[in-house]
Amino acid sequence: MLSGSARPVFRVKGYAYAFQDRALARLTSRADVAFGNLEYPITRSGSPIKDKKYTFRGSLESLKAVKGAGFDMLSLANNHIMDYGVKGLMDTLMQCRKNRLVHAGAGTDLTTASRPGIVVRNGVRYGLLAYSMTFPEDFWATKDRPGTAHPDITRMDLDIRAVRPAVDILIVSFHWGEELMREPKQYQVGFARYAIRSGADVVVGHHPHVPQAIEIYRGRPIFYSLGNYAFGSISSASTVSIAAETIFQRYNPVQVNIYPLNVSNKEVGFQPRLAKGNTAEKIIAHLREISLPFGTPISFRKGIGTITIAPEDDRATPADRPAGS
Repeated sequence: MLSGSARPVFRVKGYAYAFQDRALARLTSRADVAFGNLEYPITRSGSPIKDKKYTFRGSLESLKAVKGAGFDMLSLANNHIMDYGVKGLMDTLMQCRKNRLVHAGAGTDLTTASRPGIVVRNGVRYGLLAYSMTFPEDFWATKDRPGTAHPDITRMDLDIRAVRPAVDILIVSFHWGEELMREPKQYQVGFARYAIRSGADVVVGHHPHVPQAIEIYRGRPIFYSLGNYAFGSISSASTVSIAAETIFQRYNPVQVNIYPLNVSNKEVGFQPRLAKGNTAEKIIAHLREISLPFGTPISFRKGIGTITIAPEDDRATPADRPAGS
């Protein structure tokens, strides 16, 4: 979110400044596909939604910086993409298309918001489905209203199964949970696991602004929340985060590398940086602790956390629906 409190800094230093930490720049640029959550509309039009405490919008230059940093796939399914109404969303969709940024999770109606984004790299087809489970409810798309894709469990299952034959690796993204909450809620666990059983290869969560647990479920990683990345706000509660790299062999995830981040904007000035030394070790130790209930072993070496994934082949097992679905 390259807006908000960070705008005066970016006006002086340029929006590319947010992505100039060399270690992180290498991470996004070398990836076959890099994914992120775009949590603001790209527009100069529209009016801010009434009675909403925080509203954001950003410039076309900021989106070009996201593209220039190496990001390929974006979720638009979140609680800020409609901050400047339908016009703001439509402008965002248009600018993503113009900049060849594949996106998912928002559209002119529920059908288009639920469509996948697909990128082909080196002969591998990567798919993205994205959903928002956060308020305001007025942001959720319906059959005759633009907005974000809000999943019920049946529709999500159908979405995943429909796109699965068209892709080799499928990412399913959720904007969910409670801000600053360090444990996933029960519904997050239920939806994430169901997505894996339906055919997702990676589940990526965001919204809490802090890292949550990582789970390896049926041989597929679930990141309940990565926390912030380049985010234009100043918060004493959102100072550390993680970036995750999933390595595949023959379309199966075999390893996750976890890069601990310093995102304390009072210190780094809206430029996320790879944490080092004791700080990095403490971040991974905390992640290891909160992931312990999920039985996730995380090693730490040379400033990076690593999870080795054992092969699994039982995702086709029928499963119950999540509680409350």
